[in-house]
Amino acid sequence: MKHRPAPHALAIALPTTGFPVSVCVLAYGRNCALAERFLTSLYTFTDPRLFTLRAGLNEVEDATRELFHGYAARFGNITLFEARKNIFKYPMMRRMFYSPPITTAWTIWCDDDSHFTRPDWLQRLALKIESSPQVSMWGRICVLFRRDQFIVDWIKAAKWYRGRRCLRGRDQAGHMANGFRFATGGFWAIRTSILRQFDWPDRRLVHVTGDFLLGEALRQNRLRTGLFNYGVEINDAPRRNGGAPEARPPGLN
Repeated sequence: MKHRPAPHALAIALPTTGFPVSVCVLAYGRNCALAERFLTSLYTFTDPRLFTLRAGLNEVEDATRELFHGYAARFGNITLFEARKNIFKYPMMRRMFYSPPITTAWTIWCDDDSHFTRPDWLQRLALKIESSPQVSMWGRICVLFRRDQFIVDWIKAAKWYRGRRCLRGRDQAGHMANGFRFATGGFWAIRTSILRQFDWPDRRLVHVTGDFLLGEALRQNRLRTGLFNYGVEINDAPRRNGGAPEARPPGLN
């Protein structure tokens, strides 16, 4: 008769997190060095018993594909989602979340240019989850201002819209604009039940703007986002999307 392995100490001490968690990362293009940095830091600083990894490979170079297959063979806790042609971020994200559906209590999202710097990053995150059960999402908090009516109309057409008016504030040019407080897309952790509740990502999304819209979906449903940026570095590689709108530090009430 096979004996079950003993539970990890963190799973016993911090049961609310529901270890293991699901970590998701999306790699694309000719960026093997970034993928290698991400994987090296994740497996150096995180016990593989505490997580499973879902990796989307969106038209990656052969070196990146071989790297992920090598880690999958070595550690056995990786599911790969491969697309030879780039199907863009959010269609791939839907595959990663629902084919098959994530069943862990918490889902962590990482861009491939994010990486971990401290061995207790996941323990610190679990402590946040344990001590603040009212928070549904954790990450690095940003605020973005938009003045285009299209965004307001898009939000009002969403299934998760609950009739709350957008926050208002002044953008960097001094104009009154709609403000969005959110966890930036380089790294965040969310209750998996919330992803299912919103059927996230929204099927209308293709490649950009999803992070601040997810923040608005939470606000519309009176769900809280909390600050977590310990032991995780994001957006420190050369930008591959230089035209993306920039966020600035929080300023909305």
